[in-house]
Amino acid sequence: MSFTIRHRAALIGVAEIVLFSGAILFITKLLLHFGTLANTSTAAFSFLIIVLLSAFFGNLPVAIVTSLTATLCFDYFYLPPVGTFTITAFSDWISLVAFLLASVIISRLTAAAAEHKVQAGALQKALVHLKEFGEWLLSLPQEELTLSSIAEKTLYTFSLEYCSIHVYGEGKWRHYTGSAATAVPVPIESRLKFIQDHPTDLMEMVDENMRGVRYMPITMEKETLAFLVVKSRTLPSDALGTIASMIGVRLGKIINAGR
Repeated sequence: MSFTIRHRAALIGVAEIVLFSGAILFITKLLLHFGTLANTSTAAFSFLIIVLLSAFFGNLPVAIVTSLTATLCFDYFYLPPVGTFTITAFSDWISLVAFLLASVIISRLTAAAAEHKVQAGALQKALVHLKEFGEWLLSLPQEELTLSSIAEKTLYTFSLEYCSIHVYGEGKWRHYTGSAATAVPVPIESRLKFIQDHPTDLMEMVDENMRGVRYMPITMEKETLAFLVVKSRTLPSDALGTIASMIGVRLGKIINAGR
């Protein structure tokens, strides 16, 4: 799954670069067609609009590549000697550098604004899902509660790429994943082990081998019960910590009831 997601994101990025770089070339050809009606200033502003759109609808790398494409076209087609990448006049060097800096700054600011908007939307969505997840976690009968069922519910409620819960027991780390076809039909109290004498070495747990996986401890009274393992490009870390805390509270109730 991670292989497909990573390569899909890379393909989308390449497609966006091709799209916006092609738009720069199209605008260049269109402006050249009008000849004297489209001067250097018109070309610069037209290029900057495309750069802004690339940062808003794409991301910063896409916008940077688009900026470089626009700068090269601006140099080749509008700065003398036209038709070469050579610049002889000092004033033209100033124009080129100013255009490049302006396009890069616009790219950075626009991409940051778009990213903040996405993060705000993701946080608002996470708050709604936290309420749903909390109600489910508290209402589920103890005999139906398993580590796999918790991981599975977390996976689908928050639209994660991956989710599992790791517990140390019987001399090694075991994990229960929400992406499994079926939940492990064993009561959670027989699966859960306290981490006491064994050192917490997260490298023992990394059998997913996926980049971007985040680990959040599930604790009860400052005692680590397990680790929530999540991969998501949209879920904020604060929301992930809240999920782990909610799970820890429910597991703590089960453990205390069994003592």
